[in-house]
Amino acid sequence: MEILIVYGSQYGNTQRIAQAMAGALADEHTVSLVPAAAATHLRGEDVDLLFVGAPTQMRGLRLLAQPFLADLDARGFAGTPAVAFDTRMDMGPQTLESWVIARYLAGTGCHLIAEPESFLVLGMEGPLAPGEETRAADWAVAVVRQLEDAPAPIA
Repeated sequence: MEILIVYGSQYGNTQRIAQAMAGALADEHTVSLVPAAAATHLRGEDVDLLFVGAPTQMRGLRLLAQPFLADLDARGFAGTPAVAFDTRMDMGPQTLESWVIARYLAGTGCHLIAEPESFLVLGMEGPLAPGEETRAADWAVAVVRQLEDAPAPIA
């Protein structure tokens, strides 16, 4: 399976989550791990699963994954199975970047295959809460298994 993980990260926490996911999947799959600002040229024709993540900042008003998300459908990502994730502080109800990303993905024709997921940081600049990298790795593996176990569409 060809898996693309695109992330926006300011303090390195979201990057660490993305790296943990890539590390967990790389033994069985081909994984590309790309910062959002460097992913604007990527095309979706050969991508079997797309992960997109960014930190929740300014209550969802600053989307660090935005450079990648622009024109996804025109770049061949329509129909691609996709999931969204974010990193955030545990501050109760707020606009989460993962849900903003999920709306972008769905709006450009990607097929959301799991609920967005959040991974916790302990402060504005981090660090990640204990166990979050392991949880991210386990979540990524579960998402892939869910996609692999899904029944094939009826033609």
